[in-house]
Amino acid sequence: MANLAHHLSQPWQALPIRWRGAVIIAIPVTCMFTALSSFAWLKASLAEDEIWIQHTQTVRLETKYLANALVEAETGVRGYGLTQREEFLEPYRWAQLEIPTSLDRLESLVSDNAAQVERVQEIRQLVNDNVRIFEQKLTLNQDLQQLPAEPDTLVPAAELYAWLEEGKDTMDATRDAIDHFMMVEDTLLTQRIQHRDRYQQGAWLVLCLLAVMGTLAAFFAMHLFHQLERELANREDHLKLTNHRLETACHQLQRFTANASHELRAPLAAILSNAQVGLMALEDFEVEHCELDEIQIHDVRPRLENIVSLTKTMGTLVNELLFLARHEGLLAPEALKPVNLTDLVAQIAEDFQSEAQAHNLHFSSQSPDTAVLVNADTNLLRQAITNLLSNACRYTPAGGHIQLRLWQKESQIIIEVKDTGIGISEASLPMIFERFYRVDPKRSKASGGLGLGLAIVQQIVQAHRGHIEVNSRLGEGSTFSILLNPEPQR
Repeated sequence: MANLAHHLSQPWQALPIRWRGAVIIAIPVTCMFTALSSFAWLKASLAEDEIWIQHTQTVRLETKYLANALVEAETGVRGYGLTQREEFLEPYRWAQLEIPTSLDRLESLVSDNAAQVERVQEIRQLVNDNVRIFEQKLTLNQDLQQLPAEPDTLVPAAELYAWLEEGKDTMDATRDAIDHFMMVEDTLLTQRIQHRDRYQQGAWLVLCLLAVMGTLAAFFAMHLFHQLERELANREDHLKLTNHRLETACHQLQRFTANASHELRAPLAAILSNAQVGLMALEDFEVEHCELDEIQIHDVRPRLENIVSLTKTMGTLVNELLFLARHEGLLAPEALKPVNLTDLVAQIAEDFQSEAQAHNLHFSSQSPDTAVLVNADTNLLRQAITNLLSNACRYTPAGGHIQLRLWQKESQIIIEVKDTGIGISEASLPMIFERFYRVDPKRSKASGGLGLGLAIVQQIVQAHRGHIEVNSRLGEGSTFSILLNPEPQR
């Protein structure tokens, strides 16, 4: 049994969670609509049976009404024949009017039953015969009253009673026909009541079965929902554990990068210091032993100078890696302070003038007259702007132009560094902020670039909840835009 349940549960477990959730919701909904449909069908059937029962009872009542009218007519004629009093003719005349109408209503009510229609027609024929006999008796009685009271014209009493008894057979045949008609209707009424009772019992049985099935379906849906909830909880725990492991790995990687960078700085500083001391010692040695072979001295100096250059490059690389490791993620709110970007940009522009002149570049800056405030770390923003200016200076040929602009547009503050340098190809634009990515490795290496400057800029901007954009075309220069949110109004 356990193996069968496990075998059946495998396809269910293979379904996506959204499909399983939809099935769980569909179970009670299907049960509800099934119960409502069954109840509506049973209700309609019971209502139909009730209508037929009421119809049969109406036919029975109309039949009794016809029989009573016929009896009233016979009683009236008999009473008038015996007493010659006019008040006995009132029920007869009333029955004369009601009997045809009652027969028409009766035939209309049983129009869906051909056998009963035929019986009604038979009753109509017999009733007409009775009515004709009643009319003949009445006419004869009235004629006898108009004859002279001669002794030889008197009718013997025995003959008069025999005459009054005439039509009794026809009347009995009519009663028999009406009773037979009534018996058929009674049988139909009994059958229809039994049919209604069976439907009522069936309706209760179906409702009980639906209630049991609905209860079982509800428990089954709750069981599936509990399984799904437990699976989601397991997945959530697994995701939390995985996220914790990833965070731990990231923290370990950051600590490793920071520690490795820090540990590398000390030996690099020692190597640089020893190489520089070696160069100074070599200069003193050249002055004191100028008679030595110059070839040997000239062979040592380039090696020491190369060591100094490589060590400085390595130091720069280590410092930048250490910077990236230390400033990963958003800055803490307590590290942010209001900064007047107008003053900061003016100060950076003043400092950058000398470097631009050294590279024979035209430099200009533009800032608003009013203060532009932003919550930021001053040193980090200075680092980001300086990196962009250094890149512009590095990749702009002599005689080119570099522009630093600051302005505020609607709800954003924009710091823009624009140059007329070599530009960046469209294919390289999506990757220029990746670490150690160089558009042209040979030219970047020759210019001293390590491929970390733009990565540092992007990290600083993102740490301030801003973003950076770049527009560039080969041979037409580049424009880098730092977009920051202004300081909230207090």
